[in-house]
Amino acid sequence: MRTRRHGYPGAALVLVSALVLTLGAGCKNKGKKGDTDAPDESAAGTDPAAPGGPDPGATVGEGEPDGPGRNRNAKDLKYLTIDGERCDRTNKREHQVDVNQDGYADLVTLYATDAGGEKIACKQADLNFDGRLDAFIHYAPSGDVTREQYDTDFDGRIDMGRYYEMGKLIRDELDLNQDGFADSWRVYDDARLVRVETDRDANGRADMFTYYVGKQIDRIGYDVNGDGKVDTWDHDAARRARLAQQKRKGSEAAKPDEEVYVDETEGDAEKGDSGKKGKDAQKPNQKPKQKPKQKPTPKPGD
Repeated sequence: MRTRRHGYPGAALVLVSALVLTLGAGCKNKGKKGDTDAPDESAAGTDPAAPGGPDPGATVGEGEPDGPGRNRNAKDLKYLTIDGERCDRTNKREHQVDVNQDGYADLVTLYATDAGGEKIACKQADLNFDGRLDAFIHYAPSGDVTREQYDTDFDGRIDMGRYYEMGKLIRDELDLNQDGFADSWRVYDDARLVRVETDRDANGRADMFTYYVGKQIDRIGYDVNGDGKVDTWDHDAARRARLAQQKRKGSEAAKPDEEVYVDETEGDAEKGDSGKKGKDAQKPNQKPKQKPKQKPTPKPGD
């Protein structure tokens, strides 16, 4: 079966799970359909410890091509590349699966061997069947997922990453403006979103911090002078967010209900055009029923 050698997506997380569950028989390597290559060992490294930290295999301040207003020489820029530490194919056994039976591998599972035996190291998938791998799921020797990387818009570049500890999501990184660099980080506590950090000036460092309580925005902080610390707080953000949500719900509720026409049958409890119910209800284009003539009531003495 043919293999394409490169990348993974992110908005298609459900499809990733579905594809992974279909792992069954392998397929022969018939070459490669796409133009991607598997991440090589030179891209190996360790996961960053904090948002905006160096990414394994990424050259700080460099990448392709420059986005609008992007300072390519900013030391904190992190170009989103595939982490080859676990997903490098060197010295690993491959198990390939052709999900859609087109002769090309859509799922590639890599197994590494250590003192404890053979263990899964990485799962890779082509979610949209275009010949390029779009999703990379990294596994620790314990079998737990440690990291996920996705190409959610299928342009051949990673634009979303997720990090896990003890099986729980702790952080993710996003490329919102599609320039190849991370510019938003979401932080989780016990898998619940607690903070969103955003890089608004495209220098690789967060300068807006949105804090959540429950599922609602609590406050927003801004770093004005670029020292990485909040200089001003917006405590009114929660109220404005609630008002916007209420306004949105109100506009949806104000929409008129669609008129639905149904054929009335005997036993219906709905009123017809005549205001009667059930079998006496008048149907559209039906002549009104005539009431039967009643005989005059006899008077006493008749």
